[in-house]
Amino acid sequence: MQLSIRNLSFTYDGSYTPVFERLSVNFDTSWRLGLIGRNGKGKTTLLRLLQGQLPYQGQIDLPLAPVYFPYPVDDPSRTTREVLHAAAPDAEEWQLLCELNQLEVDESVLDRPFSTLSKGEMTKALLSALFAREDVYPLIDEPTNHLDAHGRALVADYLRRKDGFLLVSHDRAFLNRCIDHVLSLNRSDTWVMQGNYDTWEARLNQQNEYEQNRNEVLRRDIRHLEAAAQRTAAWAAKGEATKIGFNPIEVDNKKGRRSLIGAKTKKQMSRSSAIQQRQERAIEEKRSLLHNVEKVGDLKLTVLHHPKSVLIQVVNGRVEYDGRTVCEGVNFTLRQGERVALTGPNGCGKSSILKALVGAGGALTGEASIAPNLIVSYVPQQTDDLAGTMDGFIRRSGVDETLFKAILRNMDFTRDLFERPLERMSQGQKKKLLLARSLCIPAHVYIWDEPLNYIDVLSRVQLEALLLTYAPTMLLVEHDAVFLERVCTREAVVLKGDTHDPALHR
Repeated sequence: MQLSIRNLSFTYDGSYTPVFERLSVNFDTSWRLGLIGRNGKGKTTLLRLLQGQLPYQGQIDLPLAPVYFPYPVDDPSRTTREVLHAAAPDAEEWQLLCELNQLEVDESVLDRPFSTLSKGEMTKALLSALFAREDVYPLIDEPTNHLDAHGRALVADYLRRKDGFLLVSHDRAFLNRCIDHVLSLNRSDTWVMQGNYDTWEARLNQQNEYEQNRNEVLRRDIRHLEAAAQRTAAWAAKGEATKIGFNPIEVDNKKGRRSLIGAKTKKQMSRSSAIQQRQERAIEEKRSLLHNVEKVGDLKLTVLHHPKSVLIQVVNGRVEYDGRTVCEGVNFTLRQGERVALTGPNGCGKSSILKALVGAGGALTGEASIAPNLIVSYVPQQTDDLAGTMDGFIRRSGVDETLFKAILRNMDFTRDLFERPLERMSQGQKKKLLLARSLCIPAHVYIWDEPLNYIDVLSRVQLEALLLTYAPTMLLVEHDAVFLERVCTREAVVLKGDTHDPALHR
């Protein structure tokens, strides 16, 4: 069956920039389709439009009932069994158990209150209900945000065995593992293509190279036309100037000099005007052919040098909350110039460790040594508390406004976003605010807690290039396997029993 979108146009109330303008696209509902695009390009908006949640112009023909994931759970105090049966009312319990088994979720969770499940267990449980349903079209929005590395691989393999869904994700390894087609919302057009993330990236790079070369030829032509137009204008002005100071009383009318000069000037002006009009039309035609290339701007970072070699060290750390021990035996060292990733399963206390080290709460006990006068730049995991205006955020953050906005512009923030209330921004746009604030702060250590949540793939590539260029000292928690492989010097594995840091045994 085909999903058909024809001449779709949509603009949010109060905005003057259309999200979609006469978008037309068709694709098969049996494809494992990945939806890729910059933050703010309308990925989640498209999912809402497919559900009929927003008024639009144009036509959408979807032969199956769309179901959005993750869907809200009205009463998380109910048992997981009740939650899943409410989400998939026509599914038999054996079907739910079959799906849960594929996701390595123990059936004992069915009798537990849904609220007691970890975020990763909630994600897997809700996915099991989604795919236990028949005759629906799953619209899956960012399923990896609460999954650790093992969970992401498991869910990717699970989705690869399914037929038919539309998936929004920025995790490149995840997309490569589970999709077979791509719907790409680009800067100036839309693609539907067969393949995975790597296939899409190769086409994007090839297209960018072609467009950059083509744009350079067009810009050169425009410069030549503009120079010719200036010469034409100067020539016309010179002809007009010949009439200045002309005294008709002194003219020998028998020879017709006045008539001759007037006729000659009129002819020059007429010819000049025609030439200028042709040149201006040619310039506008050339400019209309210029394409916006999906380019990744350069970011900058001010890395401070500290006199100490060891900047952070945790020995026999322990994390406790809600009356239970999350992890113990936490041991790791961060030396200057290293980029260390704290890795481990969901719920093992990684974020609590980072919060404790930056003085933002957390429940870390044990021996934590921090170098004196250490300046830390921190990116928290959550963005829910961001509200108010951009100017207010800048004032509270105490950063340079010009630098902050320049960084955001390089991260593909459009100018109209600077006037938008923070609470109306997408999750990815909010995360970019936190990253831009961190990049404005000269620091000895950058501590980032899941910095790539909701961040688009092109911005991930941009951040990778930044970290490889400036090589800051960094401690981070992140689940994007490609990002960690490219930028981290090593990892310290946080387990629910203890933490193993290879550097301690060298």
